Amino acid sequence: MAEFAFIARSRDGKPQKGSVSAASRKLALDLVRGQGLVPSSLEEVRSTGVDMGAMLRRLKPIKLLDKITFIKNLGVMVKAGIPVSKSLKILSEQTTNKRFAEIVGSVNSSVESGMSFSESLGKYPDVFSDLFVSMVRVGEVSGNLEQNLGHLSVQMQRDYDIVSKAKGAMTYPLVVMVALVLVAFTMFTFVLPKLTATFKDFDVELPLMTKVVIGVVDFFAAYGLIAFPALVAMAIGFVFWRRTAGGKQILHKVVLYLPVFGKIVKKINMARFVGIFASLLKSGMPIVDALNVSADVLGNIYYRDAVKRASDSVKVGAPLATTFAKSMDLFEPLVIQMMQVGEESGTMDIVLSEVAIFYEAEVDQTMKNLSSILEPILMLVIGTVVGILAVALISPIYTITQNV
Repeated sequence: MAEFAFIARSRDGKPQKGSVSAASRKLALDLVRGQGLVPSSLEEVRSTGVDMGAMLRRLKPIKLLDKITFIKNLGVMVKAGIPVSKSLKILSEQTTNKRFAEIVGSVNSSVESGMSFSESLGKYPDVFSDLFVSMVRVGEVSGNLEQNLGHLSVQMQRDYDIVSKAKGAMTYPLVVMVALVLVAFTMFTFVLPKLTATFKDFDVELPLMTKVVIGVVDFFAAYGLIAFPALVAMAIGFVFWRRTAGGKQILHKVVLYLPVFGKIVKKINMARFVGIFASLLKSGMPIVDALNVSADVLGNIYYRDAVKRASDSVKVGAPLATTFAKSMDLFEPLVIQMMQVGEESGTMDIVLSEVAIFYEAEVDQTMKNLSSILEPILMLVIGTVVGILAVALISPIYTITQNV
């Protein structure tokens, strides 16, 4: 948000001076005109110092939970008969996330200047997704904004639950694996070299396992301090690579065919697609537009491309179930059969809502089972590593004792 100083004239011709805060010069002009003034001069107030608070607010992420709370509260206010502009003003003052509060305030300023609510939200595509803006737009056009805000809050809550369950199930094994790698690096770089050096002083034939461990220890002792930064650099490089088009194409394909995890990824994508698609249909959006918006929300590019292809086919008159049947490797027969039932009965949104609930329950149960399965596997891996090290280090001690 920038500060703009203005000089203007009121309706009775009196000169007026003041300032307004806005995200752009155009929005500042709209705000001045919204006060019933005719601006003759508008200049941005340049700050001589660095506003660290503003910089930190821009860096602060806006969580999905913040947006869910916002849309729920907005839906309640609109249902109570409070105008959208007044509701936005109240929410901008109550929102604890300062960056989000500024954005909501800017959206409110745009609405007060005559811009539609959906257009005002569309000015912030990094905060409000196509799903968000589209459902609001349909609600404005159809006069069912209150109802669509309810559909949107329900869908966003479902989406949040699915993602949080997936992240929660993977947090524990990732923490254990990172801790295991750090402990192993410390042991092989600083602790074990002192112990293996003792074995080299004795003129005895060492077991093969001990030789392997000594070789690994020698490598870490010589190159450990170089290898660690190299591994960190590779990890950072991987993060950037996975965001590229080529990286996504390879990684998203591999993930779909991983044992155990591939099925989980497919269920999550099906649950998200069916739930979002059903919500958009309930909001009154045409089926082709609903497919396009749903595709943009999906994380896996192969699911996204499949839905886009389905949208193109439906646009020229092909049945929905038939188009999705061409992607049987991504969508289970249940989804396709229920689409066919929905088409024949004219209750697509209701049928798919039930399918979404089914898959959300499947994801929930799978995540619970995954946690219970991964824990003993991790313990087994840790026990195996400790056992190999114990045997490799105790065996030469036993051999040396016999020779003595």
